[in-house]
Amino acid sequence: MKRLQCLLAGLLFACAVHAETGLVLNTSFFSPLTSPAHDGALDLFYAELFRRLGLRVEIQPSPAERGLLNANSGIDDGDVARVLGIEQTYRNLLRVPEPVMYYQMVVFSRHADFSVSGPDSLRPYDVGILTGWKILERKIVGTRSLIKLETGRQLFAMLDKDRIDLAVIEKLEGMHFVQSMGLQDIKILQPALVEGDWFLYLHKKHAALVPKIAAEIRRMKQDGSYRRIFDGVLRRYPQ
Repeated sequence: MKRLQCLLAGLLFACAVHAETGLVLNTSFFSPLTSPAHDGALDLFYAELFRRLGLRVEIQPSPAERGLLNANSGIDDGDVARVLGIEQTYRNLLRVPEPVMYYQMVVFSRHADFSVSGPDSLRPYDVGILTGWKILERKIVGTRSLIKLETGRQLFAMLDKDRIDLAVIEKLEGMHFVQSMGLQDIKILQPALVEGDWFLYLHKKHAALVPKIAAEIRRMKQDGSYRRIFDGVLRRYPQ
């Protein structure tokens, strides 16, 4: 009986610790997706999602590559949003199959003006992207030069000073930097270079949570709370 009591006490302690710490998810994004004030679209979405599941979540900033490595090794619990197929390289990550966001990777330019027709249309230019954004690293090859920056502010400072011809980044984040840095004469070239779904990825130790999270994301889309959260945030950045 005493042994059973000890086991139960240990289990309750482990549960209490888990409830206190919750899940730690990495993000390499900026406003309006995630922000230090935790008022970005994904911040608010995950806060509501995990509240419904009875779990706490902490979203912490991390460089894109390091965030993936830490999630894959189990140091952290996952990554807020990555493209389909990242699990083929990072084998310890599991994809929650319901998308969390539809993204558009677009080309920002000051002087160049052309119709974007895939990666080959970028070849004559000096291009800047963010380090660790795998889909862009794979697709943008053979350009006159390709510079990888750590932050969006660095990326747009390079564009503003004509040190690169093109900056490729997620559309809403790029619009945020143009607005917050007070940049002039920066335009978005059409159409999007790459677009598709982003997914939540978790370390495999959380495999039991994957179907529960997917089901709750679907419920949030059906009851309108998902759209209300995203629309409320994105209204700050008129397109």
